[in-house]
Amino acid sequence: MTRNAFQNLSDEALLDYYHSTRNLRAFRLLYSRHKDSLYRYCAQMNFPAAASIVEQLWQSLLERPPELCGRLLRNWLFIRASQLLSLDTSGNQEDTEPKTLPTAEQAPAVESNTVLAAMQQLPRIERNILLLHMECRLPLATVADIERISLKKCRALYQQGKEQLREILHGPERQPWQVEEVRL
Repeated sequence: MTRNAFQNLSDEALLDYYHSTRNLRAFRLLYSRHKDSLYRYCAQMNFPAAASIVEQLWQSLLERPPELCGRLLRNWLFIRASQLLSLDTSGNQEDTEPKTLPTAEQAPAVESNTVLAAMQQLPRIERNILLLHMECRLPLATVADIERISLKKCRALYQQGKEQLREILHGPERQPWQVEEVRL
């Protein structure tokens, strides 16, 4: 198959082709399409474990391509990454407190970007919903499935997270002056 033919295939068709032929060119193209957004997502959710989680995800996809059962590969990748992120190295559930920012020598790009730094101040579930919907461009219905919450609650948490992020970045919303009436 020519390189141009690979470029025109969807992710799911490339995965099927890789699954049947084990052609590494097909895998490399899948990897190049999704590596950056997956790493950014994992780094924002759990910076110290991001590299190992992404490596584990791609290694499992390389060795045993998943059966998608009608699901989009992009959705499967982020669902699996979210599952791996929810478990720490000892197998315990991740705490619900926001992670502290990495040091300057660990991630100078994260500290220099105020939006990413503000994201780190959000609670885990709101940060995950915002990242999956805004950065990874997953529909809120898929995000609700990943978080195992209702779509209504997911929408509410998304709005709440956006408002908290706006407040962190720009301060509280200005209130109009109120002049009390003075009676003589």
